[in-house]
Amino acid sequence: MTGLHARTCIASGRTGAVAAGSSAAAAVGAEALRDGGNAFDAAVAAALTETVALPSKCGLAGDLVALVVTPGHAEPRSLVALGGAAAGLYDAAAAVDWKVPPTGPMSVGIPGAPAGYADLAARGRLSLARLAAPAIELARAGMWWSPINAVLEAESRELLATYQPEGCRYSPRSGAHSVGDTVALPGLALALEEFVARGAELFHHGPLAEAVVSTVARHGGVVDNADLRTARADEQTALDSRIAGDDTRALWVTHRPTYGVALADVLAKTPPSDMTPTAVAASLALLNRGELGTDEGTSTVAAADSEGNAVVIVHSNSFPRYGSGIVVQDYDLVLSNRAGRGFTFAPDHPNSPSPGRRPLTTLHAWGVRHDKGWLLGATPGGQQQVPWNAQLLGLLLSGPQTLDSDRLSDALTMPRWLLDADGSVRMEGRDMRPLSARSSHTLVRTSRDDLTAAADPRWDSTAVAV
Repeated sequence: MTGLHARTCIASGRTGAVAAGSSAAAAVGAEALRDGGNAFDAAVAAALTETVALPSKCGLAGDLVALVVTPGHAEPRSLVALGGAAAGLYDAAAAVDWKVPPTGPMSVGIPGAPAGYADLAARGRLSLARLAAPAIELARAGMWWSPINAVLEAESRELLATYQPEGCRYSPRSGAHSVGDTVALPGLALALEEFVARGAELFHHGPLAEAVVSTVARHGGVVDNADLRTARADEQTALDSRIAGDDTRALWVTHRPTYGVALADVLAKTPPSDMTPTAVAASLALLNRGELGTDEGTSTVAAADSEGNAVVIVHSNSFPRYGSGIVVQDYDLVLSNRAGRGFTFAPDHPNSPSPGRRPLTTLHAWGVRHDKGWLLGATPGGQQQVPWNAQLLGLLLSGPQTLDSDRLSDALTMPRWLLDADGSVRMEGRDMRPLSARSSHTLVRTSRDDLTAAADPRWDSTAVAV
């Protein structure tokens, strides 16, 4: 079975390639390429479709990071669209003796994703209306309730019922959805249409912004209109780092406050062939993140084109799934809990929620050169993102610089280990079923000969090439 999975998780073509955490999203990205779009068009179209197909994981009220390669820059660029702390959060946290739960009204983050989607879309050739159209159509017609959606709904029914006791489209009071159900999200279609009209300023003003503020206030949160206008997309040259035991290659990662620095640290200190849970745990500890939670609230998209563009997107509603647990009902909009999960709630801590400060985030993306071009990648997974990325890179960087399709597929299907918060280690095939970890890598490889997308076969991730 593993061999079959390995053969089907790779796609190569001449025009472009796209991988996504949802098969519907990957198909939409490929269609954007066929319509004359470039890698950015494909990635944004796929990502917007994921906000409908994977609503517990990512959305317009979440955050986004990306790693970008273009012919115009010698090194990858890092894009971080992550909202900062609401102006009133620090004082509100102090008033409850810093006992802020990771979900609920005080956990709601300032959405950065619209600024990120809009920034990347501006690098494409197709209009924002064209890129969002498939997602809007899917939301209105109804999306297929996938196995991962069913799992995450089952794990979230109590959380969602806490703030929507009357039920919501993601978890009806009458009972949970079944795999294969068609679930329409007409409110989310309206939100996506507002995004087309307002772009990066989606939450700056207008009915959706007012609905977010009133919903948060009704539940006792502190996000206001001025807070919503502070989010922006921050672009820098990606951080580059040496790879232990290799003087010829480097690793590029997204900049702070992402966990790219932790991935770079572990690979700078540990040769890829010696990658261990202990090495990864030591690098994570350096960030002084404190207790980490599991995270299914993230998805990834990657795309490349024949012009030399490549991008990998990580977008997220944060932890654990369905973000804060609060849904803006008229818009089927899941509010993230980036603030509740990301900040350290202690006075004067360097990661405390000072007004406007962006929290540390496990989100990150990476890139490496190979003998013919670039390989970019990312995975969801919360505290497992660094372990899973380190494992994959350990396999890929242990051998020659030729990263052919067989090496990519073998690395994607090798057993994964999980590093739990208490330091214990679980392994696929030993402590859990083979291919049952919730990793979901998406990769793109550029070369002079072809373009390749690769997708982790464990859940619904799919790679398509044109």
